[in-house]
Amino acid sequence: MATAELKPVLHHPDSEDQLQHEDHHVHFSEEMDDMKENAIVVRKRDENSYEVQLGFLQVFHTYEVVVDIESKDLMMNETQELSSFGQKETPVPIHVKFMDLVNTETGASLKFVFKALHDKVTKEKLFLANKEGAELQFEVIARVLGKGKGTPLLRSGIHVLSVEKSDETEGSDWKGF
Repeated sequence: MATAELKPVLHHPDSEDQLQHEDHHVHFSEEMDDMKENAIVVRKRDENSYEVQLGFLQVFHTYEVVVDIESKDLMMNETQELSSFGQKETPVPIHVKFMDLVNTETGASLKFVFKALHDKVTKEKLFLANKEGAELQFEVIARVLGKGKGTPLLRSGIHVLSVEKSDETEGSDWKGF
C-alpha cells in the first residue's frame, strides 16, 4: 500500500473584501488521499511470509483481530483448503493465539486473538502449517499505548474482547505522618 503525500489546496480570494470575511483554513483534496479508511495493513514479505500491522492498541486489553488477505498476495495453490492450517506451537506465542484461516471470495480471512501485555512496540510471529507441510508465517506488529497514554482508534477488523486489571495501583497504602 503506497502512502500518498497530502498537499493542501489553497483558495485564493477574488477580492480584498472576500479576504477579510473568509475563514483561513487549509483544505485537503480527497483525490490526493489514496490511503484506505482505517484498515489493518498487510504486506507480503516473501512467498509465504506476511507482515500484519495492527496500529495502536492499549495495554492490558485483549483483542479479536480479523485480517483480510487479497488473493493476489496469497501464494497458495487454488485447491489448497486454508481451513486445514493450524498454529505451530514452537516457538510458543505469548501475544497471539490463532483462531481461524478461511478462504473468502477475495482471498482469505485470518482470525486471531491478540493480548497487549506491555506497552511499546510488540512484534510476534505466528507460524501456521497444514498436514501436507505447507507453511505460512505472519509477523504481527502493534504499537501498544501504556496506561494513561490515551485511547487509540482501533482499525477495522479489531474488536476489544476484554480488559484486564493491572497489578499497578495509582493510589498508595501509605497513610502519611
